[in-house]
Amino acid sequence: MLGYSDKAGDFTIADAAGFAQRIGLFPIAYTGTLTQGDLFEMAADALSFSYRDGSATVIGRLVSQGTVSRAAANALGLLTPALTARQVADRCAAAVFRLDTYETEAYRDEGLVTGEASGFFITEDGLAVTNYHSIADAVSATATLSTGDVYEVERVIYYDPDIDIAVIRVSHAALKGHDTSAFAALDIADSGTGDLRAGDTVYAIGNPLGLGLAVSSGIVSATQRDVERYALPCVMSTADISEGSSGGALLNVYGQAVAVTSGAYVYGNSMYLAVPIDPILTADLTGEGLTLPEVLEAETVG
Repeated sequence: MLGYSDKAGDFTIADAAGFAQRIGLFPIAYTGTLTQGDLFEMAADALSFSYRDGSATVIGRLVSQGTVSRAAANALGLLTPALTARQVADRCAAAVFRLDTYETEAYRDEGLVTGEASGFFITEDGLAVTNYHSIADAVSATATLSTGDVYEVERVIYYDPDIDIAVIRVSHAALKGHDTSAFAALDIADSGTGDLRAGDTVYAIGNPLGLGLAVSSGIVSATQRDVERYALPCVMSTADISEGSSGGALLNVYGQAVAVTSGAYVYGNSMYLAVPIDPILTADLTGEGLTLPEVLEAETVG
């Protein structure tokens, strides 16, 4: 009913639950006996999930068709746009991944990771955002999802060292785990950081210290903080990030990406920085892009 089909090769019946987790429909891997609470959460998650074409959520379409009244949907909290911290974790974590980078092919062959960062998908076909500095010295990189499935970074579609943003394309063919026809993806806020205000609640999801995905919450301290290393003013917030969180998602209360978690003031307290995602809204992401070695060579020569 969401637009995916086993007949079209999107998933296999045997791996349907795994596929649902990879696209973010299921927040966790359900095992053993399912409780009534589990079934209720599954149904609620499905109702608030978007159709494959992104046209609407299931409950939104049911309301527009008159199948369900808006009052009934509101009474169950299904149309309430603001998300709790748990809802953000449940709905958004599947779209964020651990980014492992390798400075040489020899390190790659030996499995010696030389850099750990984060990234997040913005389209179901594998376009993802990270920091430029996360991939700057790499000749190879992999994305590890919350499910443990591992995919290769194929190309760099867009990058800008001055604003520290890169858009990469991730392969659908798994190096470990299951091939997939689609990834969970985050929506980008229509106005980027334009609607953010000091005091707004935000959530950060990333891979701190390479220990696995983690969610933190905080408030926006400043929306236009000038920082010497970045060409654009940064969002400063109290949502905790650590080394390894670079390239992760800073989300508003609607679960939309507004910035890319990037760093912190070393001698400050709760002064975490995220570069605005606004340039992605106008960037041309249709090109073939470059391989990681080609990006490295271009920047080294430049």
